[in-house]
Amino acid sequence: MTEKKLPFDIEIKIGKRININDINEMHHAVGWGNYTPEQWKKVKKQSTFMVSVLHNKKTIGFARCIDDSELCTIFDVVVHPKYQRQGIGTLIMKEVLKYVNAHNFGPVDLTWDTKNKGLDKFYEKLGFIKITNAMRLKGHDHGR
Repeated sequence: MTEKKLPFDIEIKIGKRININDINEMHHAVGWGNYTPEQWKKVKKQSTFMVSVLHNKKTIGFARCIDDSELCTIFDVVVHPKYQRQGIGTLIMKEVLKYVNAHNFGPVDLTWDTKNKGLDKFYEKLGFIKITNAMRLKGHDHGR
């Protein structure tokens, strides 16, 4: 995948020092709803990897992983709508894949919003394949 030259400066941060308000704003902007600060505390504690992309100290992209040293799942890959289709998602996923490859996990799964047409092609370009053996417990979708 070729890298786009961004028309603005960004900072890539690895770690759990995240701006909850910025991430909630992105979640809301893409139609995912919001987590409470208490929920974010739990998310941060349980996540084993987090990456954020900032522009002018504001979070414009984010992703996280949860793993048990053998299996890994990637969650919450999100880019603020004002910054989409500029290469931010690719930068985020490259950082996630560095983490994944450094730990030599077995299966690595990814969840994404299937209402967003074209995302499957984006992830396929990064080496992911579609699987159809997943289900979600009814009533536990947190507004997604």
